[in-house]
Amino acid sequence: MEVRGGNGYIEEWVNARLVRDAQIGVLWEGTSNITALDVIGRAVAKAKAHHALGALLQQRLRQASRLPSPFVGRLEAAVERALELAEGVARSGREAEARRAASALYHAASAVLLAWEGACGEDPGRALLARCVLAHRLAPRDPLANAEASWETPALALLLGEGVLTGERASALLAA
Repeated sequence: MEVRGGNGYIEEWVNARLVRDAQIGVLWEGTSNITALDVIGRAVAKAKAHHALGALLQQRLRQASRLPSPFVGRLEAAVERALELAEGVARSGREAEARRAASALYHAASAVLLAWEGACGEDPGRALLARCVLAHRLAPRDPLANAEASWETPALALLLGEGVLTGERASALLAA
């Protein structure tokens, strides 16, 4: 309708009938909103899948024994808050909050899995990426504060190949 302008509203043209007959309600909201509604409405509210997700993420954190415990604690807290938000939105039926809740679940899961891969695999950079997800997607921030943290500049330098990224260097930045 936007491309064709008023053509969609004028009865002399076929567009008005096509718009009336087409089932575009789902597409009009956007696929990410529909996915969020499905995640919260079906996976969380009906299937209680967030409990299985939470258990899996806790298991991955227990397996990542090389991660500094303060960082693991922050990840655990973020997972718990994301699960609580999703369950609260599902229980209340506030569809307007579904996208925020589904995004919180996504970011918490990605942070934990990146940290787990960084601790258990050969790439400690993944754990630094998890720290970025935690800081920029899950942690509360003052929108007027200086955006750069003390750990961020050296972490980005290591991630971009300026120096050798070892597990010890990554751990030091994760604990900061």
